[in-house]
Amino acid sequence: MVPPLKVDTAIDVPLASMSAAYQEGRRLTPREMVRSHAFPVLAALSTISLIVIAWSLIPISRQAARWNGCFEESLRWQRRDFPKESKTISKLWATRYCNGGSLPMPRK
Repeated sequence: MVPPLKVDTAIDVPLASMSAAYQEGRRLTPREMVRSHAFPVLAALSTISLIVIAWSLIPISRQAARWNGCFEESLRWQRRDFPKESKTISKLWATRYCNGGSLPMPRK
């Protein structure tokens, strides 16, 4: 069982049992060692995880930006070349083109 926290009456700051162990000059138990190092280890792990996740999203964001540019330009071409078509059909052709489909088929 973990001993209760001690309160320093001079500054009213609770002292954890691990700091009390250091002050008393005794060795920490394995449980106290885990508790004393758990927060810094987990904080470092979560920081590294967030950095890796952000780094892995960079290529996806670049590809999305390129695709958006392709779609807007292709949609503009479709609307210019076939003004009588509905906007939905033009979007479908633009999506097909930007996703690697064939070039737009000749239409009348």
